[in-house]
Amino acid sequence: MNRISTAGAHSALVQYMLKNESALNSAEVQEATSAKSTTYAGLSTAGGNVKLLVNLESEVSYSSTLITNADNAVTKIDAIASDITSISSIATSLKTAISEAMSADQTSRSTYQEEASGWLTDVASILNDTYGGQYLFGGSDTNHAPVSVDSSTYPAQTSSSSADTSYYSGNDTLATVRLSSTQSVSYGVTASDPSIEKLMRAMSMISNTDPLDDTTLTNALDLVNDASDGLSDISQTLSDTSSRIQKASSHLSDINSFATTQSSDLKSVDLAEVSTTVTTLQTSLEATMQAIAASQKMSLANYL
Repeated sequence: MNRISTAGAHSALVQYMLKNESALNSAEVQEATSAKSTTYAGLSTAGGNVKLLVNLESEVSYSSTLITNADNAVTKIDAIASDITSISSIATSLKTAISEAMSADQTSRSTYQEEASGWLTDVASILNDTYGGQYLFGGSDTNHAPVSVDSSTYPAQTSSSSADTSYYSGNDTLATVRLSSTQSVSYGVTASDPSIEKLMRAMSMISNTDPLDDTTLTNALDLVNDASDGLSDISQTLSDTSSRIQKASSHLSDINSFATTQSSDLKSVDLAEVSTTVTTLQTSLEATMQAIAASQKMSLANYL
């Protein structure tokens, strides 16, 4: 009877030791990772709110994607705005040249025609600018250069010419960036914008009309003045859109930070508390192992 009792106690001690070992292993993992568990199942066992954690992690991932896209859009808008500034500068130079040409004799006007031709080429080059390997002014067609001022594509304009965007091969679909699950913003400008078209037409008129008469110069100046006003409006719109996207990105960053913190809190453990638990379990395990050793000696003595 005594042998049976001793064997039962020994078995109970072994079971208790195994339970302690398992608890100690879990506590040591928590101490090493600063997390309640490295798996959702383990977190659930540890009393964590897995459903809330999954929702928070989903929010972190989604908002991170939106922030990246928003920041890329702002950078792209900055590139477009810089190009519009360069085009506006050319428009200003063209207005000055037209005013000077109006006061020059017919022979001297050829110089201004050459300048206008050069600026036409420059503006076309700017409108074929790229960002990240994608064309900026071609609408949703970002893989092909949207502008060509070759005579076979864009015929010479005259003082009687109406709006002509034959230099443009893109489309009218602007880029969009999503700022939330329910909100997106369009941004950018195409090379077929009326302000750009007027500037292109004015430069073509001056460079191709021979002789360069006062009527052509006057009509060209009117076009450039309209173009300059329109380009200024484009710059303001780009600035306003950029500010709107940046504001949304900042709000998303706040959401991301909050969700990240809440997610971390759900997963993390109190290291001081876990450290105490580890020490307690180690002490208990050592005591249990000593008790098992003593039980084995007692069992052997009873047997003998």
